[in-house]
Amino acid sequence: MRKLFLIAAFALSACATSPSETGWTSSKDAQPFATAVAACNQISYNVEANFIVCMAGRGWTRIRG
Repeated sequence: MRKLFLIAAFALSACATSPSETGWTSSKDAQPFATAVAACNQISYNVEANFIVCMAGRGWTRIRG
């Protein structure tokens, strides 16, 4: 039963919209945006602060404003 729940949760998470590159600025050696977003979505546990820190580690900074 738990395995079925995890599969369903994963399938539904794929439907979520991902952030737009227009809200971010990259450093010189930044990882490609789509790759960084995919990696950070997997490890951030849907916590925005975790996602932002993860993206920063991949060379992307969120634009404030």
